[in-house]
Amino acid sequence: MKRILVMVATVVIAAGCDSAVGSESPNQGHSYIVGVDISGSRTKAELDESKKLLDDLIDRLQAGDHLTLIEAYQGGKLPARQWSDSIRAPRDAGKPTASDKRRAEDFKAIARIQTSILFDSVRAKGILSTDIFGTLSRAADYAKASRKRGTTLLLLSDMMNETPDVMMTSRQDIPGNSWIRERAAEQRIPQLRGVCVVVDGADVSSARGAAIRNFWNKYFEAAGTRVSPDNYRNMISDPAEVNCN
Repeated sequence: MKRILVMVATVVIAAGCDSAVGSESPNQGHSYIVGVDISGSRTKAELDESKKLLDDLIDRLQAGDHLTLIEAYQGGKLPARQWSDSIRAPRDAGKPTASDKRRAEDFKAIARIQTSILFDSVRAKGILSTDIFGTLSRAADYAKASRKRGTTLLLLSDMMNETPDVMMTSRQDIPGNSWIRERAAEQRIPQLRGVCVVVDGADVSSARGAAIRNFWNKYFEAAGTRVSPDNYRNMISDPAEVNCN
């Protein structure tokens, strides 16, 4: 236990949560890219549910898997925090050693610390914008780096973008089809072809929520992917459901 805590502290101090770190595993597993939104439009209960889902997902990670965490907002001039790393796969995939198992548990301990940093309630008070579009652009960059890994993008968000360009706080301000077509023509929509997209925390009951969901359905189509109705949810309790099967 002491060795794990020392190692975790060392990695957190060295890497922090402001930059992406890590190296590729020799045996590729699955890549999970997670956008974390703790803006004021989400309730404490919703945030607690999202954090639990992410913690449970971390518990399920296996050797070779890669995890990337991205803040889905910006506070003033501060850039969105990011963290990225992978669990090195054992040389013999069918026979993990005690060292391999310990390495996987160390990774999960570090990932949980990074999760706690991202769900910091104190930092949430300084959030000035919720930039879903920026999060998707960065996620697309990470997805390209996933190489041949299967990739899942999990968005822990109510999907309500709040930036000067696009405010979704009222139904009439949600962009229409022409807005998407114009940006697609200008190649300003990040491409997520082949990426499984799952949303946890969305408003699925109100008229505004339905309008936001309709917008994102069309936006993701322009991005080369789609979100099935089963994957656009208010709450996902089982991390095994974070997939597109």
